[in-house]
Amino acid sequence: MTGKAKPVRLAIVVSHPIQYYVPLYQRLARDPDIALKVFYMSDISIRGGFDPGFGGEVKWNIDLLEGYDHEFVGKHYRSINPNRFTATVVPELFGKILQGRFDAVLLNGYAQAGNLFALAGALLSRTKVLVRSDSNAELLAGKPQRLPKRLYVKGFFAACHRMLVSGQRNRDFYRYWGVPDRKLILAPFTVDNDRFYRDSRLDADACAALRHSLGCPDDRPILLFASKFVRRKQPDLTIRAAGELARAGHRLHLVMAGSGEMDEELRAIAAEYPELSIHFTGFVNQAEMPPLLGAADVFVFPSTGEPWGLIVNEAMAAGLPVIVGDDSGCAPDLVEPGVNGYLTQARDLDSIRRAIEPLVADAGLRASMAQASLNRISRWSLRETVEGVRQALGLSRA
Repeated sequence: MTGKAKPVRLAIVVSHPIQYYVPLYQRLARDPDIALKVFYMSDISIRGGFDPGFGGEVKWNIDLLEGYDHEFVGKHYRSINPNRFTATVVPELFGKILQGRFDAVLLNGYAQAGNLFALAGALLSRTKVLVRSDSNAELLAGKPQRLPKRLYVKGFFAACHRMLVSGQRNRDFYRYWGVPDRKLILAPFTVDNDRFYRDSRLDADACAALRHSLGCPDDRPILLFASKFVRRKQPDLTIRAAGELARAGHRLHLVMAGSGEMDEELRAIAAEYPELSIHFTGFVNQAEMPPLLGAADVFVFPSTGEPWGLIVNEAMAAGLPVIVGDDSGCAPDLVEPGVNGYLTQARDLDSIRRAIEPLVADAGLRASMAQASLNRISRWSLRETVEGVRQALGLSRA
């Protein structure tokens, strides 16, 4: 856009402030060609609330509201927990979009009832509708979709003008639902790479102090698992794989960062391997995550059924080799087996052990894969995501 042309008025509708998404909103707000307004249905991540995955109250310790225009919509946003479709019945979104004179509205997925009100307002006001999600075609395999859902999803997507594709498996997801390729625009699923790189750079003293606080007894490589302690993330097999390698004589230290329903079970599993050096950190908040990644040597995330896995982006931005579940949404875009990491299979202990073993045994391999992760993630950044949004809005490259 040049001269005195007016910026494109873009509304984004999303359930609540999400730590992974806010950096994108801040970037879009700084774009002189875009006038951004974000509408939230809930403030749960600001006031704090119970997260069943972490098994406790979660309130992020970074600013999720700075740097962009936003509004909490509806009478009940202070009490809504957006984990269920029907919890986000926010009819006020209809009027916000209908009367807002926006050029486009971006809906974050289709799994909140509030998006239907926003969609209706957009259609009646002839506002272009964009959709962004992390849905993964791999997770549909062998799961027949019932007729009501098929009709709903197909109708929802048919009403939308463009889909912002987060990666290869997300593209396949839209194709599964019959969305034509002309509607698909790549806007990669990304995090604030710059923050994670910058804040994970530790000097020698800081790194040594943090490693000591994590219970690492010497210079052995640290394997880091950081996620919710739930079955599909496979923290149990991560401990068993590391335990078997320690029993076989490999020097390593495993850090289990997180919390959840499996906490006691995981500590009991760890006790089965007296040879294993292991430390449980408990829940780690956002501000502390980059330094934790900076102290680690390998990131282990063998989760199965993972729509994307943005923690993998964060680990790569911190310069770590990554071990990732092969059905994760991010796998084909971010992980090149043997180059910057390895892929594992669902509920397959041996595949996790085989992925970890060469990385704990070979410092040179760790270093080369760390650099490969940095190289790869540098091309999968907020810059590319913003360009995808601009393309969907009909704007030229910045």
